[in-house]
Amino acid sequence: MKTAVTDSGIGGLFVVEKLLKRTRAGKILYLADNAHSPYGDLPEPVLRRIVKRNCEKLVAMGAEAIVLACNTATAVCIDGLRADFPDTVFVGTEPAVKPAARESDILTVMATPLTLKQPRFRVLLEKTGAKLNLPDCEALAYLIEKHYPELREAEEETERLLAAYPREKLGAVVLGCTHYACLSKFIESRFSCKVFDGAGGVSATVMRRCAPLDGDRSVVIEATDPSDLSRYLELASAICKVPVYPADDCPYMRR
Repeated sequence: MKTAVTDSGIGGLFVVEKLLKRTRAGKILYLADNAHSPYGDLPEPVLRRIVKRNCEKLVAMGAEAIVLACNTATAVCIDGLRADFPDTVFVGTEPAVKPAARESDILTVMATPLTLKQPRFRVLLEKTGAKLNLPDCEALAYLIEKHYPELREAEEETERLLAAYPREKLGAVVLGCTHYACLSKFIESRFSCKVFDGAGGVSATVMRRCAPLDGDRSVVIEATDPSDLSRYLELASAICKVPVYPADDCPYMRR
């Protein structure tokens, strides 16, 4: 099954890396919507329109399954996308609050403001029965998107956000944005806590719902702002450690 992954920038590449490691992944098409990053800053109607247009493009490029590698896009858009594209498999990304709640009765959930206010996300959190810390992570995805692989500013912002809570009241940290995956080791080391993200759930769903992915292990990159494509090619190569090609040079439908 031809599978695509999309996010507002580099965050989804960390999901692609996990899919390549944990599933029978072959060729994966990755659409970096860098022209509209970060999604967490957009009004909901605008985000729905943008994500739908991106999915139309991916379907036209041959994708039969699309992974929304973004908690915000999943919370806001996935129900509408499933109605608009009934023949396409959609896999969403949700924070790993259930396994985190099994670890601790206190959860510090790092997510964009738009994700935090979504009803489906609030229900997910409330069902855990855990005490919740909800720091304001509005700037974090932008810092990662702008500077990665340099993480000094993002780590300083993370330090500021999490140091506001006494260590014993931090509990387990849940990463509610795929961009934040690159901070997992820093958080674990600096705050001596367990960190959970949604990549494991995405991988399990892809394994269950999608046939083995087609072709040799590789990543094909499309960027909505082509002027930054070379950066995404370099980042994908470094993060995913498989051959990486621009979509124009290696059409997804080509074996």
